[in-house]
Amino acid sequence: MELQVGKWGNSLALRLPVTLARQAGLREGSRVLADVTAGRELRLVNAGNELKATSRAQLAQELTDMHREWPMGRSVVRWMRDQGC
Repeated sequence: MELQVGKWGNSLALRLPVTLARQAGLREGSRVLADVTAGRELRLVNAGNELKATSRAQLAQELTDMHREWPMGRSVVRWMRDQGC
């Protein structure tokens, strides 16, 4: 399904058709996790309604995994701006 990016204040937004939202189990107020893969694909995951407890080890591993994707020798902030983050 092709969606169009719109503007919402100073941010960009996607409108999800109700059929797509229902298939993902989303409703108004639902929490969604979002990230961008190394291939620049946007990934959205239904986070459910409960906050997940994260151990220090899990957090350290997530940060290590994220660090591997960061380019070496360039400003990470500049790279994030170039990526539209």
